[in-house]
Amino acid sequence: MTSKNSNKSVLKRLLPYFGPYLGQIGIVMLTMLVVTAVHLIRPMILRSIIDTAIPQKNIEMALKLAGFFIICLLVGAVTLYARVKIMARIGAEMVAGIKSKLFAHILGQGMRFFDQNQSGKLITRTESDTNQLKSLFTQSSAQLFASALLVFGTVIVLFHEDARVGIFALAAMVVVSLLLFFYLSYIRSLYTKVREKGSQLTGYLTEYIQGVPLIKVHGRETDIMANMHNFNQDKADLECRAAFIEYALFSPSFRFCTEIGSIMILFAYCSTRVFEGSMTVGTMVMFIELMRQFFRPLESLVEVLAQMQTALAAGVRLFDILDTEPAVRDNGELSPELALKESIEFEDVSFAYDSEVVLKNASFSIPRGQQLAIVGASGSGKTTCINLLLRFYDPTSGHITVDGRDIASIRLIDWRRKIALVLQEIYLFPGTIMENLKAFHTDVDDETVIKAAKELGAHDFIMKQPQGYQTILAERGGNLSYGERQLLSYTRAMVKNPDLLILDEATSSVDVITERELQTSMEKLMQGRTCIVIAHRLSTIRKADRILVFEKGLLIQKGNHEDLMQQQGIYSELVAIQTGSDMHNGFSELVENGEIKGAVA
Repeated sequence: MTSKNSNKSVLKRLLPYFGPYLGQIGIVMLTMLVVTAVHLIRPMILRSIIDTAIPQKNIEMALKLAGFFIICLLVGAVTLYARVKIMARIGAEMVAGIKSKLFAHILGQGMRFFDQNQSGKLITRTESDTNQLKSLFTQSSAQLFASALLVFGTVIVLFHEDARVGIFALAAMVVVSLLLFFYLSYIRSLYTKVREKGSQLTGYLTEYIQGVPLIKVHGRETDIMANMHNFNQDKADLECRAAFIEYALFSPSFRFCTEIGSIMILFAYCSTRVFEGSMTVGTMVMFIELMRQFFRPLESLVEVLAQMQTALAAGVRLFDILDTEPAVRDNGELSPELALKESIEFEDVSFAYDSEVVLKNASFSIPRGQQLAIVGASGSGKTTCINLLLRFYDPTSGHITVDGRDIASIRLIDWRRKIALVLQEIYLFPGTIMENLKAFHTDVDDETVIKAAKELGAHDFIMKQPQGYQTILAERGGNLSYGERQLLSYTRAMVKNPDLLILDEATSSVDVITERELQTSMEKLMQGRTCIVIAHRLSTIRKADRILVFEKGLLIQKGNHEDLMQQQGIYSELVAIQTGSDMHNGFSELVENGEIKGAVA
């Protein structure tokens, strides 16, 4: 997709970020003026030493001028240090602000945004690309202005001393400008490709590191490493090409064509004037030193502008993300006292992912206090119903209402505050068990958490952990069993005390004994609440007040278990299929419960 942003627009949009630091930037500009003055004064001091102090054999004057020269060096070093320190702080704070704004913007996106953007790509944008901008706020921007000041200051001094030398310096600037124009237009495209390859590599690493167990089981390490090598090699080739052009080809030719060549021409001109008696040796030394200083900032401009190209390319990508409008807009009214009093209604709701329709004209209600189960094959539309209810997406057509009010008219945070979601794929945050159970809500007290954990049977195993509730969890809760992680997710939902509980039934991946324990906890969690259960094991939803059956995006059956079994439709077929697979488990349960001991005997 073509970016709507350009380097010019990125620079314009970055300007407001400098606003809070105008006072500090003023100090930085002052240090630049001091450093420029020091650089211009030093060659003049050398001229005075050579043309005045030495011919007059005035040691006192020579020492004073030498001392003044050293003072200039010290003043230049101190002011340069102050400039670097101030700009480093400004850059760090500005980048931190942009990073926070970008992360907040990403969090505010709907799920469609995450469907279209790899997590690795978003990590690169948030971390690497924002850090690339730091050079714009620190070294690059400061060096750019400092170099420009020194170049123009040098030209002014040269014109003042000798107009012909000043014209020569301006001609050299034209040559340099032409070289820069052709160089930067080419090097920018290379650095843009390098950044894109880096983003792809980060995305590749993120995706495959998450799937390491599966990679090992299938023995695909060699293939994955080969792909990784290809990514790395492509990126390395581009980097080497850019580095060769920048440091091996352009920099030496730039230095020879400009600094060395110009100084040789200037030396020949000044030597002739010295031999004619129309120029002093000190003035010739001053001109050569000024010309040498003239090309130092010009050469640094090459490097700075190249760095700025990389930074601006990163800025373009960042603003492309920031310009992405959320598919789900939070334009709802403030509703802190919102509560589910009557029912939730799906009114002729349809939804399509791009051009693929996955939910068609679904209409049903969820009365307060009832338990609703949704069943269907994978891709039938049951998860889509939940995503729409949570406003991860908005319907393509139709409305979802709570007590007659469209949920799109409710502020997102107020609506989602009333909902607890327990997923089949359990996610535990980095941090302690207590922080996870509170979901990092600092307004929840420990007593509320412990009470919920005791009620759902999680307290005992938590207290067996090394630091109890303050135990630090491994990544994704890897130091706990699946059943323990699920109990934590149940407890986290109970601590929230929601009006609506949504369960992506998570007992389908556990053994019978663990399932029975989790089922007991789940029933306690569901008690007295409006609940929606995405059912995988149909045996667990027999007691649901109502069951919805979806197929290919259509709601084709609804009723309780007995009603649906009598209809002899898809639901009864699914039950029959699962009954066969569950028969052995059911027989084992009867044996364990002692209900058919006599028969076994």
